[in-house]
Amino acid sequence: MSTPFTLTFIGHAPSATSARAHAFEDAVLPLLTDHGAKLLYRGRRAEDQDEALPLEVHLIWFPHRAAFDAYLADPRRQALLHEYSEVFTSKQAVVMDTLVADDLDLLRP
Repeated sequence: MSTPFTLTFIGHAPSATSARAHAFEDAVLPLLTDHGAKLLYRGRRAEDQDEALPLEVHLIWFPHRAAFDAYLADPRRQALLHEYSEVFTSKQAVVMDTLVADDLDLLRP
């Protein structure tokens, strides 16, 4: 995939481990920019929501597949994975086809 694409990440974790999951994401997501990627949206499950729902959802734009692969292989990311171990009980990554892309800045608090 040599064209830009948008990926949605969905991570599940119980409240008991949510602080560790958030800390991992706080540390790893800034690495995206070093690979030309952009974090378009990061959301967390509201405190009063069922723990069966996703803990974090990310919408990430990558300029091409090589940037995504480089992000996954980044030694700093690998070190964080080793440090934090697995913070999500389940996770999904879905490449999305864009249907509508209004100004995402409206989603910022």
